[in-house]
Amino acid sequence: MFFQQAMKPDQLLRVLPHVSECFFIVEAKLEERLFQLAFYKYEECYFRLKDARVFEQVKEILLEKQGDEAELLPYIEQALEDNYYMVLDKAFVQMDLSLLTVASQKKPISFYYYEFVDGFHTN
Repeated sequence: MFFQQAMKPDQLLRVLPHVSECFFIVEAKLEERLFQLAFYKYEECYFRLKDARVFEQVKEILLEKQGDEAELLPYIEQALEDNYYMVLDKAFVQMDLSLLTVASQKKPISFYYYEFVDGFHTN
């Protein structure tokens, strides 16, 4: 199961150390193009995904606040299998989010955060 929410970069900085698996998109509309970055965190590893299929799938589920992880994880796994990623050091991710905190005060930047939770049951 996943839970999705919009976050600000400073909120994301506080959340990341406490989750073992998550995915987030950074999106900013620049004058000449749409700037998008996708990050996947698993345990202590951070991956920057560079696969258009991931972005297309996020557009499909953007309005869902929660859903089945099968709607998103296969796209992430495929990007990893196809080598459409870059491994990032945790310090670089933290630095980027810190810079985006400042940048988002001047220009709107959207952050879409997806947390994956195993064994979640509703009563």
